Parts: sequence; C-alpha cells; structure tokens
Amino acid sequence: MTSPYELLAGLALLREKKRRFRQRDELELQEWSGFRVQIGGLVCLIPCEQVDEVITPTAVAGVRGVVPWVRGVAYFRAQLVTLVDLAGLLLGEFKTPTASSRAFVMKGKQEWFGLQVNVFEGVHHIWSDTPEVAAPENSSSLWLCYVRQWLALEGETVAVLDAGKLVAALESREVLA
Repeated sequence: MTSPYELLAGLALLREKKRRFRQRDELELQEWSGFRVQIGGLVCLIPCEQVDEVITPTAVAGVRGVVPWVRGVAYFRAQLVTLVDLAGLLLGEFKTPTASSRAFVMKGKQEWFGLQVNVFEGVHHIWSDTPEVAAPENSSSLWLCYVRQWLALEGETVAVLDAGKLVAALESREVLA
C-alpha cells in the first residue's frame, strides 16, 4: 500500500506534467470580466477594466439645450459627470431611468462620463475559449463601430462594447445627435 505522501507526490507530478503540456500547446485559458447590461433589446458586456466606478445616479441636474441622450450631470467624487443614456444614444430608445438603473463612470482625457443603462445584470467572467459569432443580421446601425466583438454566451448573442472608444468619441464630439 502506498503512503499518503507518495500519493500527494504523484498528484503533484501529474499536475506539473499537465501544466507543461498546456504551456507547450498554448492551451492556457485567459479570463476577463465584464458588466452584463441590457441596452434596449440588446445584451451587452462592458469590460470591467474600462470602468472606474459603477454608481446609481441619485441627484441628476438637467442641462438645457443638449442632445436628448444626455440625461444631465451628476456630482461624483468632486467631479462633474456627464450622464449619457446608452439606449438613447445608440438605439434612439428613450426610457425613464428606474431605481435599478446604473451608470458606468469613465474618465476621458479631460472629462468624466457616466454611461447609463436601465438594466444591470451583474458581472460575468469570460474565458478566451468563449466562441465568437458574427453580428446579428438585423444590426445595421452606426453604433456598431463601438462593438469590439460578438460572443455566444448562454445561448445568446452578446455585444462586447468598447466603452473607451465610445467615451473618446463623446469627448471629441464625434458622436452627433
């Protein structure tokens, strides 16, 4: 009969052999996390590394004479944050924010922006072997330039937004009404 120490040593050798095999074949999986949100009827992921903070905007000051997808400004950590309604901006769908709506705060080069969504479903972890899929056929909108990739998650087609690119376009005024 083998001792427990011999069994542990054998398991350690097997684990090391498996690690070397994965490195040799480059099968090591990479992981990243994203905030799963709904923008209109679309399910999207916003990569966590692009977001500075997730807030629930409470005191929002309206601003006159701006495009309809700018909800207003909010005060956050001694900064004014411009709140942008993503459904209004990307899809032209305007809904009143609910108590569960969230804003994903990001800093541009000079300004802060809060990308506001009505439905925040939580954080999802994505592995590098998650299958990529083609964009849905009915997605013929100008906002597609802000989609990094499309993934198949849990039977759904999910858009991965490049929120940094969107914020840069908002700050440089490339996004028009």
